[in-house]
Amino acid sequence: MRNEIIKHIKQLEEKQNIKILLAAESGSRAWGCPSPDSDYDVRIIYKRPKSDYLEIDDKPDSINYFHGELLDINGWDIKKTLKLIRKSNATPFEWAQSPIIYTEIEDFRSTLLNLCKEYFNPRHTVNHYKGIAKNSFSNNDLSSAIKLKKLFYVLRPIMAAKWIIKKNEIPPMDIPNLISIVEDDTVMNHINHLLEIKKSANEDYVHKMDKLIIDFIDQEFNYLNSVNMQDTTELQSSEKLNTKFKEIIEN
Repeated sequence: MRNEIIKHIKQLEEKQNIKILLAAESGSRAWGCPSPDSDYDVRIIYKRPKSDYLEIDDKPDSINYFHGELLDINGWDIKKTLKLIRKSNATPFEWAQSPIIYTEIEDFRSTLLNLCKEYFNPRHTVNHYKGIAKNSFSNNDLSSAIKLKKLFYVLRPIMAAKWIIKKNEIPPMDIPNLISIVEDDTVMNHINHLLEIKKSANEDYVHKMDKLIIDFIDQEFNYLNSVNMQDTTELQSSEKLNTKFKEIIEN
């Protein structure tokens, strides 16, 4: 499938007249909890020809491309990406850390991650992950049998938010690395067990949640809600981002 994905990436470059700077996996395959029939969530960061950025009318700053039922490619123009990094948006943080890379220009990912660290706002990013976890939690009844993939939509952002609070740094994107933030060995072992189940269970697999995990989620939500982080709403200067943007579109 990798070769097929790379083929579609090259076709997308030609059709859209863009240069893809990074193409990375961002879904369950990158999170470390894929099913045998998981689709491929490929996320791209791209640039247009320099002349496009000098026109009065802005070009579209995002691309969505679907092929069949398994391949989903979408992503952002580099200018949009850098603007979101300035706001400490968590998505570029994750793409830059993906363990599955399909293509990238030299050193782009490390450059991106360094910028993410420079503009990292812990409070803003914790609120981002708390929002994802709460939304996923409210949309599912964990006391009944649910799709196992839905549980990880709650667990991953909970652990990411806690990671930021405890370590004051950008969290890993994948569950096998995030799981070290869990303090209860019994819970950690159980989550690892669920990861093993998901490796051999299809996306539609339904699982009955254990009280251990339900209680853990409740406790973690209580913890996250009890933490008052310093409000740092002032945006940093865009100078470094402007410099990097100009360098990228010139090359």
